[in-house]
Amino acid sequence: MSLTAQTDGEGARSAESNSTPSAVQLDLPHLGDQSGAKARRLGLSATIFAALTLLVLAFGSTIQSIDYHALVHALSHLPAASIGWSVFATAVSLAAVVGRDVCAVYYVGARTPRLAPIVAGFCGTALGNAVGFGTLTGAAVRYRIYRAVGLRSEDIARLLLFVAGGFGLGLAGFGGMTTLIEAEPVSHLLGWPTGVLQVAAGSALAGSIILLLFGLRGPVRVGNFSLAVPSKAIAGMQLGLTGIRLFGAATALWMLLPGASINFLSFAAIFSAATALGAVSNLPGGIGIFEAAVFWVYAEHAPVDQIAAALLAYRGIYFGMPLVLSAALLAIFETRLALGTRMPTANDRLVEAAAQLSPRFMGVIAFATGVMLLTSGATPTFGHRLAVLSMRLPLWAVETSHFLGSLAGVVFLFVARGLFERRDGAWWLAFLMATASLGLSLAKGLAYGEAGFLAIVISLLLATKRRFDRPASMLGQPFTQGWAVAVGVIVLAAAVIFLVAFRNADYTARDLWWQFEFDAQAPRALRALLGAAILAVVIGLWQLLRPPKGLAPHPDILALGQASRIIRAQARSQAMLALMGDKSLLFSQTGDAFIMYGKRGRSWIALFDPVGPIEEWPELIKRFVALAASHGGRAAFYEIRPESLPFYLDAGLSVMKLGEEACVALAGFDMKGKTSAHLRYSLKRGERDGLTFELVPPRQIAEIMDALIEISAAWLRSRRTREKGFSIAAFEPSYLGSQWVALVRQNGLAVAFVTVMTTGAQKEASIGLMRLTSTASPYAMEFLFTKLILELKDMGYGSLSLGIAPLSGVSAAPLSSRWHRLGEMIWRYGTRLYNFQGLRAFKSKFNPVWEPRYLAASGTLSPFVVLADATALIGARFKSSGARSQNE
Repeated sequence: MSLTAQTDGEGARSAESNSTPSAVQLDLPHLGDQSGAKARRLGLSATIFAALTLLVLAFGSTIQSIDYHALVHALSHLPAASIGWSVFATAVSLAAVVGRDVCAVYYVGARTPRLAPIVAGFCGTALGNAVGFGTLTGAAVRYRIYRAVGLRSEDIARLLLFVAGGFGLGLAGFGGMTTLIEAEPVSHLLGWPTGVLQVAAGSALAGSIILLLFGLRGPVRVGNFSLAVPSKAIAGMQLGLTGIRLFGAATALWMLLPGASINFLSFAAIFSAATALGAVSNLPGGIGIFEAAVFWVYAEHAPVDQIAAALLAYRGIYFGMPLVLSAALLAIFETRLALGTRMPTANDRLVEAAAQLSPRFMGVIAFATGVMLLTSGATPTFGHRLAVLSMRLPLWAVETSHFLGSLAGVVFLFVARGLFERRDGAWWLAFLMATASLGLSLAKGLAYGEAGFLAIVISLLLATKRRFDRPASMLGQPFTQGWAVAVGVIVLAAAVIFLVAFRNADYTARDLWWQFEFDAQAPRALRALLGAAILAVVIGLWQLLRPPKGLAPHPDILALGQASRIIRAQARSQAMLALMGDKSLLFSQTGDAFIMYGKRGRSWIALFDPVGPIEEWPELIKRFVALAASHGGRAAFYEIRPESLPFYLDAGLSVMKLGEEACVALAGFDMKGKTSAHLRYSLKRGERDGLTFELVPPRQIAEIMDALIEISAAWLRSRRTREKGFSIAAFEPSYLGSQWVALVRQNGLAVAFVTVMTTGAQKEASIGLMRLTSTASPYAMEFLFTKLILELKDMGYGSLSLGIAPLSGVSAAPLSSRWHRLGEMIWRYGTRLYNFQGLRAFKSKFNPVWEPRYLAASGTLSPFVVLADATALIGARFKSSGARSQNE
């Protein structure tokens, strides 16, 4: 089973999902089974339901007594000194959190860069406080950071359990001590008998002291996993830092609360109890439960509006500010990486691991942005700002901005999930929504604070763009039932806020909906709230009623083995790309043919024609089209040959030309005549430059693998790019080991290579991967290709494919489609974007025959969408399949 450990923080819970790679998952045997995990999930759901029920009961009467305008007045008139002391106390609390991580690292006997505990403790606690339970807690952040700097999984598990145990004992000790000192006032506040409270507080304090002074006699064992007992000094330091952490958190809220008869120690005791209740509730940050506990105690000692204002400010300072600062820190790391700025060697992997966490933080911030926009739309605008707007903008602009701002809030709630999953479509939608919302926030009510926060969100999105590298459609993502419930709760909460803010509005009046005036704020907010609710329901129903999206899983070892046998028995060498493992495989009914395909959003894109006997093709093509249609998707076939077009036309697909493939006819190739003069010169010049050529068979690839890795890494660095996939070969050692490699050395040093894809038929060969170093002779590639062509000719191969030249041969004619006209324009004038003509010119040096290649796709506009999705699949970061990794 996998054990996931909690760090600390109000509501930071253990992560138990095995489906999310970010979860802290440590293989510790004999700690439970699937039935136990199911029972825990049911228990967690029951706890959350009970917490929500308690929250509704506790807040029902309190909400009715809150006056919105008094709340806003109290919030805007919080003393600057109180806010400053609250920020300082928050800084002290978070410094103690970092100190606890330093202490925990020392406890497990590890050595890490100084930056590691700072990033892990600060960022982990910030995320854990904001999100609460689930796979996005601070434990996952700590695991990623400490794993990156070399800690073993077992040590990280001990570190996390040590931190979690220290927090629990520290909370018990701190709460017990403060309650025991102020037992009588606290008992009066809680309504408990003083004696019972003293016994409970004394027991909690005594238990903490006993464990600190006497500890345990031996290591704590959980199955085969043992947790060593810390020394008294380490345990004391951990408990002391936990006390400072809680003291700082309590002070941060105490400084914001209105003056009352409750002293600080009494408040600290209540704060500890509220913190414990918030953690047990499993709600993010204990939200609602924590507030209910404070309201319950404070309601008779201060105005409810001032208490609510203090709690809102506390949430922003203690929870919101660290989250934004953490995201900004990760964005700085990402910016340094993008600019190529090197840090000390010990911190390189740490910075990379930290930067990889930015999508989670951006997802949380996007969700918070949605909450902010919905709340803003459900509340009135300040009167003086509205008066200024009435002199600057027409009424329709204000009405429209208010309505669209609330709709944008709903979109943010849904787009946050896509950001968690690193979807590039989610990033673009979030960026566009944030940019639009910034303008809308000013147009609807000169909301400067809201606009400033959106500006920060835009900056963070731009800084972390590189991390959203999954080529997946935002609209194609599935939303879990829990996510839909969360969105529903937020919309419902916005409705409650609307009722509080416009308590005196006459909701029975029929003309309320149709009042369009600058000072008619209740109708404006009501329309915006209704629009947001309708949009949330529409998105939810669309997700519920649309066909299942379908999966495109990587092939396992058996599937790759079956595909390999089919490939070896046929002639088309480009089919070897299936063995990269990054494409899904669909086999025919007989198992003698297959289609390799990728999936992005609703586009199901098959690469090349089917592989295998041609009589299997019609059935296989129709099955693939039906498979895509059954999931509401569009089927497409990428880079198909002209002789196979009837199969796709019969399947009802539309065809458009992509370009032309350069195929060298080896039998007729020679070095004589004027057309080959440049090739003869390249050979002679290459020899003078010290170039030598060798064709390495697959069985000897391992001997030169280190040299190939070095060349490939240098090539990627020089071009500031990364491995691609789908229709382009990637550097993957096990995949390269199944091919021939043409290698060029310069003065004995390997400087360039290409991989050669072949099959057992030995009729055609294809170029796979091409790499060279920046120090290689400028004639290295021409030398390599010329030598390779001559070598393959001597081996009896019929042709060599040099690959496709995009848009080559896509010319406009009187009856050409718009695509052909657009393609010709791009071919002529798009050199700055891509060297279309230069690529064809290089391949033309080897006197190839140019063969057309096509795209077949369903629908009228689908081919253009498919082209964009295919480009995204090619440009996606290549990852080895699990099957290949296991096979290695």
